[in-house]
Amino acid sequence: MNTGLRGRTALVTGSGQGIGRMIASCLAREGVKVAVNDINLDLTKDSVSQIHSEAGEAVSAPFDITDYRAVEKGVQAIEEQFGRVDILVNNAALLLGHHDFIETSPADWDREIKVCFYGALNCCHVVAKGMVSRKSGKIVNIASDAGRIGQAREIAYAASKSAVIGMAKSLAQELGQYNINVNAIAPAGTDTPLRQSVEQKERERLGEEKYRERERKILRLYPLRRIGRTEDIANMVVFLASDAARHVTGQVISVNGGYAMPG
Repeated sequence: MNTGLRGRTALVTGSGQGIGRMIASCLAREGVKVAVNDINLDLTKDSVSQIHSEAGEAVSAPFDITDYRAVEKGVQAIEEQFGRVDILVNNAALLLGHHDFIETSPADWDREIKVCFYGALNCCHVVAKGMVSRKSGKIVNIASDAGRIGQAREIAYAASKSAVIGMAKSLAQELGQYNINVNAIAPAGTDTPLRQSVEQKERERLGEEKYRERERKILRLYPLRRIGRTEDIANMVVFLASDAARHVTGQVISVNGGYAMPG
């Protein structure tokens, strides 16, 4: 399939590792010039090096998406180098762990919501201005099935992902007149460094035997009997950013092995 993406420019937040790094790499393979964003400079450099090793084009864009002014400056630098941002992928997220709600604190909620929701809100607000003036653009938000059906022991994270979904649907209604597509992807469990870190804490909390039993129970919730891989999400991003998805907007697409099947 000819995606029609060659020569376009994308900003992928949180693309220093995990799902974001795979999204950046897959877009670069389609000929997209990618701005690799992460708060960690070293991680952005690693992702850029990987893309360069595959003959792709990418630049490091290390700025804090929770800081509106930093986003403005970061996007301005990308536009000075690449001319514009055609594709925005709001991927950056923070999940501090699995904790009973009454054991969490307002400081915990603030950290997760700032990255997951306000980060996406900031980037949309800054990048959409250029898209509106050009009457063209694609915005893909990485949400979560936690935001569609809820998730115990991840209250603030799930709530922020619900907000991302609401934002995507509302922006699709508002920006469609400018030929801008806005969609959301809802993964379930995906094998990333973030998930591995959270799962290691659970392994230590439960002990090996109870943890393995927990894992078996979790896998039974997936009809395909596997946890997702980063490329599963990245492939959907490529589709939604492509010309093939020109008539798709305001949608929430679960890429989850059948974990949840909301109507």
